[in-house]
Amino acid sequence: MKIPLFSKKTSCESEWVSRSPVPRHTDFSLTSHFAESFNRLRINLGFVSRFSAPVKVIQITGATPGEGKTTVAVNLAESLAFAGQRVLLIECDLRLPSFKDLFPTDSGKGLSSLICETFHSPVQKGRLGTVTLGDLMTLIDLQQKTGVLTIANNNDAFRFSFEKGRLVSSIRENRTEEKRLALLLISSGKITEEQAEVAQNRARQTGHEIGFILLNMGVVSPGDLRDHIRLQLIETLGQAFTLSEAEYDFDETSHLTSKRETIDPIRLETIPTGELPGLKIHSFLNEQVASSIIETDIRNLHVLPAGPIPPNPSEMLGSRRMATLMSMLKDTFDYEALIMDSPPVTAVSDASILSAFADGVIIVVCAGAVNRAIIHRAVDQLKQVNAPILGFVLNRMDPNEEQYYYGYYYKYKDYYKGKNKGQEAESKKEAVRRRQ
Repeated sequence: MKIPLFSKKTSCESEWVSRSPVPRHTDFSLTSHFAESFNRLRINLGFVSRFSAPVKVIQITGATPGEGKTTVAVNLAESLAFAGQRVLLIECDLRLPSFKDLFPTDSGKGLSSLICETFHSPVQKGRLGTVTLGDLMTLIDLQQKTGVLTIANNNDAFRFSFEKGRLVSSIRENRTEEKRLALLLISSGKITEEQAEVAQNRARQTGHEIGFILLNMGVVSPGDLRDHIRLQLIETLGQAFTLSEAEYDFDETSHLTSKRETIDPIRLETIPTGELPGLKIHSFLNEQVASSIIETDIRNLHVLPAGPIPPNPSEMLGSRRMATLMSMLKDTFDYEALIMDSPPVTAVSDASILSAFADGVIIVVCAGAVNRAIIHRAVDQLKQVNAPILGFVLNRMDPNEEQYYYGYYYKYKDYYKGKNKGQEAESKKEAVRRRQ
């Protein structure tokens, strides 16, 4: 795809620079070369999706700085929005953010504040409601907390033990979990009723867990116990999600002893969503994310700005918190396309890191300004991380120097240059209507 250069003037004299640092659909007629270039890019993306997995998350990057990747990201997002798709434009360039010059943003909110502050919200005590059990479990997991989370109301109570964010054990206070484990092992044929009774008697006498006793008796293997204890943990967690009007309390400890011979701690993200849909209910986190997203003057287009500049952009973008945020934006929020404006590939490692979240990567190259070796290096860097490269956008093409390519367009020069005043006026009215 080629994006034309519209003026021989210097940057300070250019017509669109006086309006914003990035040329946009709103600065030109919807029938201009500029708008048509992004319409063609949008259509090409739809064509790609017909023959492969749906392209929902699109990453826009440049081979080097100054290629115009923000121009492409913003205008592609606007083109998709004009076509009726709900679009979220995400500013992932945390080193040199520029959206503040294009959209009204809150400098204290954005991508970095969600990752550094919202996902670092303390888990102490309170009442379920605005904060859900899914919120609590996610925050404990992302912050790698060690301790015991208690969920209780007047009728029931549950205790969940975590080790560095991973679930180690669960107990339902009004039911003997030891008996539950014994019944599971009996029903699966792993132990007999007599063996279970002996183990329960020893457990009452010694205070040890029944699983530990069964291992010492030699009647079960660690593998037998892991499967059944994992099933028990998930079942108890599912029951806790049914509690209403419950209070929670997290007792954080620096160390929690788990018997690795009976169970490996469970990372919550490995539990299938179908088994525990409550894990995906994040009322508190969703509200915080929604409050950071900006509604623009263009219908269907929303923006998540970069937020405050962090000291460690690469580490932040490659963190599990970033992965969790992208998962929420894809699965929870009703967007048909997510456009990530990322830093240049060869300048920093951020673009390669972000490609892990993208369904497709578009590389922007400035015509006549970049050495081919640098472009090859950028492609190689992305290929090393298996980035799904869709193709290139050749930016700032000069129509006067590309006579052959633009020969077709010159046949319609009166149309594109707006010689038909009535049609031009109608196009502007249509643009205003679409933005309303």
